[in-house]
Amino acid sequence: MQPVTSDLQVVVVGGGSVGLLYAARLALAGQSVAVVTRSSIQANQLMEQGLWLQSLDGKKTKVTVPAQPIEAGLPTGNLYLLTVKQPDLPALLPALAGLNRSARVIALQNGMGHQELLAEVLADTQCFFAIHTEGARRHSATEVEHTGTGTLRVGPWQESNDKDPVIAAFVAWASAAGIAAIYEKAMEPHAWKKLLANALINPLTALFEIPNGALLDNSYTQGLMRDLFEEAAKVAAFAGQKIGEADWQEIVAICRSTSRNLSSMLQDVKRHRPTEVQSINGYLVKLGKQAGIPTPLHETLLRVILLKSGMGIGKEGRRQ
Repeated sequence: MQPVTSDLQVVVVGGGSVGLLYAARLALAGQSVAVVTRSSIQANQLMEQGLWLQSLDGKKTKVTVPAQPIEAGLPTGNLYLLTVKQPDLPALLPALAGLNRSARVIALQNGMGHQELLAEVLADTQCFFAIHTEGARRHSATEVEHTGTGTLRVGPWQESNDKDPVIAAFVAWASAAGIAAIYEKAMEPHAWKKLLANALINPLTALFEIPNGALLDNSYTQGLMRDLFEEAAKVAAFAGQKIGEADWQEIVAICRSTSRNLSSMLQDVKRHRPTEVQSINGYLVKLGKQAGIPTPLHETLLRVILLKSGMGIGKEGRRQ
């Protein structure tokens, strides 16, 4: 294995809450970071106004980062963080296919299915996956608030004992930025656990329009979460995943640690944008049908969120 290098050129693809949070925190740690946005409007605003990060203590800090719209292509880098939502990922595949084989890609999408998409254009040695439990809220095209601490797990999808030097360097930089970053041998088990957390927290907060922590304030929402967990755990078992009581307690802990956070699905519903519900609850419903496992609660949530978000799409211009 090559020695770990600190010569990283990070390109954050996506100007949403997660992308802006990681861009700001890595830049503040001294890392070279560029941001790629959906629109030229946001890119221009970031170049003119800078990126503002509001920390957990309320302090606001201005960060200078170069930015450009995706229509201009992907800038040169050796590490690309894909922070766009699942519905936006297919449009990036042509650009990703043109990356140098020495470049590495880390995908931070919620849900499942993105690993198959990325495998169409990237070699296994190029593509890595990340699961994070940090809380973030985007207030504008140039302002992001850090709303909750968490962990960042990064690694290959399938188990590998070899550490990639670029990914190892990124984990070291993330740790220097105050992020609890861990290099994992395999991300698939962690992706399943994050899928279950997203399938419980995101659609319920989007449905009731409440922050994450409010789900624990009422015995009815807690009971609904538990029933959703039991359904999902049966589907996960069919996929060879061991899900137990400790995983339920971890989901409760995530609710508490991100109590003020508005889930990405709720933010999408409020902005009248498509959500990731198809790749989260929809994935569980689809796999449940293949396995002959009933998932009536997840199917109901899937339909309700699709209806709720679909009613708003088109009434407000897409912003990024």
